Amino acid sequence: MKIDLFFYPNYWGGDKFHIKEQFEKSGYEFHEATVGTFSSNHDRATELYYYIKGGRVDYAQAHAEKYGHHRYGRTYEGIMPNWQPGQKIHLIGHSMGGQTIRLLEQMLRYGSPEEIAYQKEHGGEISPLFKEQKDNMISSITTLVTPHNGSAASDNLGNRDFAKKILNDIGKVSGNRFSNLDLGFSQWGFKQHPNESYIEYSKRIKNSPLWDTKDNALTDLTAEGSEQLNQNTSLNPNIVYTSYAGEASHATLSGKHVPNIRQYPLMDLTSRIIGKDKNQQLRLNDGIVPTISALYPNGQAYKNVTDISSANEKGIWQVLPVKKDWDHMDFVGMDPTDYKHTGEELEQFYTGIVDHLMRVEESENRNLAV
Repeated sequence: MKIDLFFYPNYWGGDKFHIKEQFEKSGYEFHEATVGTFSSNHDRATELYYYIKGGRVDYAQAHAEKYGHHRYGRTYEGIMPNWQPGQKIHLIGHSMGGQTIRLLEQMLRYGSPEEIAYQKEHGGEISPLFKEQKDNMISSITTLVTPHNGSAASDNLGNRDFAKKILNDIGKVSGNRFSNLDLGFSQWGFKQHPNESYIEYSKRIKNSPLWDTKDNALTDLTAEGSEQLNQNTSLNPNIVYTSYAGEASHATLSGKHVPNIRQYPLMDLTSRIIGKDKNQQLRLNDGIVPTISALYPNGQAYKNVTDISSANEKGIWQVLPVKKDWDHMDFVGMDPTDYKHTGEELEQFYTGIVDHLMRVEESENRNLAV
């Protein structure tokens, strides 16, 4: 079985439970996908496709021209070069990763009408990802605290000038000639040229079209950006969907929510911003994402299930019970300040997910044998 744990390398489990390492010892094949941290879902989904298939990332010509970045990106070796219909994988996405894997599935199934139309008019090559309709390549999609319907943290912070300045500084550092770090800015030219001074490089980055575009993570995580994704994606009747949400805030006498005591300290500001949202239903949160936003995408079919063992239906979101007092980073064991959630608890959580994926595979194999 192939499982792709999708977000950052060395991200899953922290120091509490090395998820990839431990399950590989048990005979499972796990991969941690590397894609642009601050890139848009379109660019991340494209990178994920090439991470799996291998090859040089092709963001597509019409898309690149529309937003003003390079058409081609990094080159991946590929973990499954022969990935094709009938060779299914499981995808698990934490946070924005859940949005990205949903979009990848949509791209596989329907391609890109925009890119197909562009090629017909202008000629040239088009990536198989955007050209062909490919189904039966994914068995299951599992999302962990994904902002399916956006987050007030992005609406209130993500597009402000100071947030863009922080990203500008991060981008400059990651792209200087002494850095090998790729946070998703390379397609925007965030790489210092050999004969380019740092001052020249900084000035070029300052004038990048990135700062005036919607083709980035900050936009895609807003309520508007997430709603656009929801409208442009649909449930696949051949895929098992499950979602997990957490809550790590509580209401004060005023009705506003504040972080729980053990919530990850770096999320204090975002938790309080979400906690005072005008819409009271959005105030309960995990520090980054409103709890209600992580349940399922608005407008898509769902049902509540009491246990992962009963989440075996295809083509519908199966929403697991909310994890009480679990903040956004507890789901990946990346909160070193929280000693309440142990490595044993995290192991039990992911063992439940893996056992569920095994049941999905067994069910599909039985159907094929009939």
